[in-house]
Amino acid sequence: MTDPIFLGIDKPTWDLVNGFANWFAAIGSVAAAAVALYIANRSARPSAVLSVGHRITIGAGSVAPYPEYTVFRVVNTGDRPIRVVQIGWSIRWPKRRSAVQMFEQSLRSQLPVDLSHGQEASWYVPLNARDEHWMDYFAKGMLTPSYRLSLWSLRAQAFSSVGFVFTAKPEQGLLRRLREACERVSNNAS
Repeated sequence: MTDPIFLGIDKPTWDLVNGFANWFAAIGSVAAAAVALYIANRSARPSAVLSVGHRITIGAGSVAPYPEYTVFRVVNTGDRPIRVVQIGWSIRWPKRRSAVQMFEQSLRSQLPVDLSHGQEASWYVPLNARDEHWMDYFAKGMLTPSYRLSLWSLRAQAFSSVGFVFTAKPEQGLLRRLREACERVSNNAS
């Protein structure tokens, strides 16, 4: 008696194929569970976009020189609300340093600030509010003497109340101005 044949394949070959089918089903189940856990954990994590750059404010009837600011801006891009409690700076190389950034009280969002999906908050740091220009002060206090490496690793930070830190590299215009301030400070020191 011959083995039954289906689609041109005999019974022992079908038995072999069916043995692998159980393995594929098990692998598929594990993969589905892993994807479900990934999606569940991803949606639970807060998400925001931070940007920091140099801005000039011009209004009706304003005359030069226009006020200049370093502006921090946070936008909640996730589904969960976030609470921003502090803004600051971080340098990772050549020597790890961090700083809290103070800002203009009248031109800011409240801190702490609660942001739901799509909401944003901004903080303005005036560049000329002190006797010493903010760029020079920041260059002396944070960036020198190895300002090229410091500028390369400089990051702006926004801290949430639950421990998440949102970071961003400063915009090129701000980095260029900081580089110029570092060169000015270095030339004045020598």
